[in-house]
Amino acid sequence: MPHYSSRAHKPGHYSAYPQERRSPKRVWRYTAAAGCLLLIFLFATSSPVPTAKDAAQHINPFGPAAHQPPAERNTTRRGEARWYNHWKWLNPFSDTITEDESRSVLPPPPERRPIYAYYDPDAAKDNGVKAAENRLLLIWRRAWWAQGFRPVILGKAEAMHNPMYERFQVRKMEHALGAEFMRWLAWGQMGTGILANWLVLPMGPYDDHLLSDLRRGEYLKLTRYEGLGGGLFSGDKTSIEAALKNTLDSSDLKESKSLLDLIPSKTFTVDPKPSAIAFYDSSTIAEHYKTVSASLTDSKAAGLFSLSELITSHLQLTFLNAFSSGISIPTPHRSRSIIVQYPAIALANALVACPPSPIPDSCPPNRPKCTPCSSSTSLFLKTPESYANTSTLFTIGTHPHPYTLASLLAGTKPLSIPHIRRHTARDPWLQTVTLETLGPLLAGPDRIVSFKESVAGETSSPRGLWLVAEEDDPTEEHSALDKRELEWHFGFELPAYNASSTALSDPELSTSAITAALANSRLFTANDDGEKPPAPSSSPDEKHIALQRERLAHAVSVLGLGGKGKSQKRDPNVGKRINNRNKNKKGQEEMISDERIRDAVEAWHLADAEAWRFVRAWGARG
Repeated sequence: MPHYSSRAHKPGHYSAYPQERRSPKRVWRYTAAAGCLLLIFLFATSSPVPTAKDAAQHINPFGPAAHQPPAERNTTRRGEARWYNHWKWLNPFSDTITEDESRSVLPPPPERRPIYAYYDPDAAKDNGVKAAENRLLLIWRRAWWAQGFRPVILGKAEAMHNPMYERFQVRKMEHALGAEFMRWLAWGQMGTGILANWLVLPMGPYDDHLLSDLRRGEYLKLTRYEGLGGGLFSGDKTSIEAALKNTLDSSDLKESKSLLDLIPSKTFTVDPKPSAIAFYDSSTIAEHYKTVSASLTDSKAAGLFSLSELITSHLQLTFLNAFSSGISIPTPHRSRSIIVQYPAIALANALVACPPSPIPDSCPPNRPKCTPCSSSTSLFLKTPESYANTSTLFTIGTHPHPYTLASLLAGTKPLSIPHIRRHTARDPWLQTVTLETLGPLLAGPDRIVSFKESVAGETSSPRGLWLVAEEDDPTEEHSALDKRELEWHFGFELPAYNASSTALSDPELSTSAITAALANSRLFTANDDGEKPPAPSSSPDEKHIALQRERLAHAVSVLGLGGKGKSQKRDPNVGKRINNRNKNKKGQEEMISDERIRDAVEAWHLADAEAWRFVRAWGARG
């Protein structure tokens, strides 16, 4: 029987018809052909790839809103000013922390402790009385805000939300005692904090011991203050609630007329009479301010308006007495850049002017031995070149952008990159401003930390106000030169004054008017012995003022700023007024854009640019 191989000669079902073996090449050809046919089929039957335009047409307008990109962590901005709150704010250059040179690092803002006052508008039936009381409430809020607190006006709504209000309603008591109860119920509903009468105002230096202690917010016990009666309290929520509960349970509730008579004396901690708090209660007005007292007797509305004028004058007088050495306006390179100091000079003149008062020679009730304001005792304005770290001297500083200062110092010369590199010292503004405090040996970057401490330090910031020179629109909302904003900074209403910056926002302001203001005799009275020195020969005339004004307007346009960092369209005539030219390698003159020169100036004056951005951000945050 023949032998068949199992691989080549194995008989199958159709062994009579042996199959032909396919070569490997033919198998690969068939596979490739089948793959090509499959790809052609897939492309032919698939829909076209949607474009961005097609996708936009199919968006459901009623679907969920798109998520916004995450906000930059712990950063805030107003206009073009951007800042980042961090405890490393004293680093010389902010971009080492923010990795963005346009964002300045500022110290974390301190927490404002709440101070409450209770006011019932229904108690005053006359519209004139309501208007006068609202004016006094505004004065109260503004004064406490300037001292670092968060003033809050409470009313019936807060008292009625207190859980003990129902118990209060069923108890019978005198009307005056009921009004006092409502005040305490509203305070108890809010919790830990300070309760003040809206005729209790802070009239003392910012670093007063009591004001500093209240700003810390550590109210461990229910505290009242000697000589203020029921004008000022501080305490925690638990102590307030315990005092209210004990009072409502008192058996003497019907006969008592004062809440202090019902609260046990051991409940309070009595602190000494504060020297920085003034209370304009009825007994104080009748004893010390008889003119106002008589006006209140004749007409309550007129008397309250007279009282508001008296309080405003006392608040400004307290400021003037606190800074007995005067007001300093650091003015580096005065002869060629004093134009940028005009807003600061106008503000300083308003601060030292004696305010209107129904009793001009009067003093606050807490400071009977003050120095009343008069033309003979008015503070002198000083314009030194450097900043002076003196606790009795208030500073109003104006920082020009390095490009602005370079333009002013160049005078009639064209500003070019070779001129900047060869003929200008580095960081001239910071070098001059810190010369008195740091001496002449340190470079610009080494001076930044000290300057930032002078602007935003805990002890130095209440003694100064810093602006940027390009702030040219004081009527702009939230402007650093806005009179309303400044009044909240200083804590009292300012007299009317012209804060327009060198006719950039007021074209009708003549150059002669600016020259007259700068040449004011009081402005240059800088001698400590009280004698008036002659006006300095470096005081610019009308011709130089006009040139400085043109240069400043040009710089503001190049920087693209208006108001507080507000973007502004670039002036098309900038290049026509001041041509900046340079020579290329072939010796031909070519126009250099103002933006390139601005960038070159910022790179050459790194410390000045960092200080300018810091001041702008500090003023924007407020």
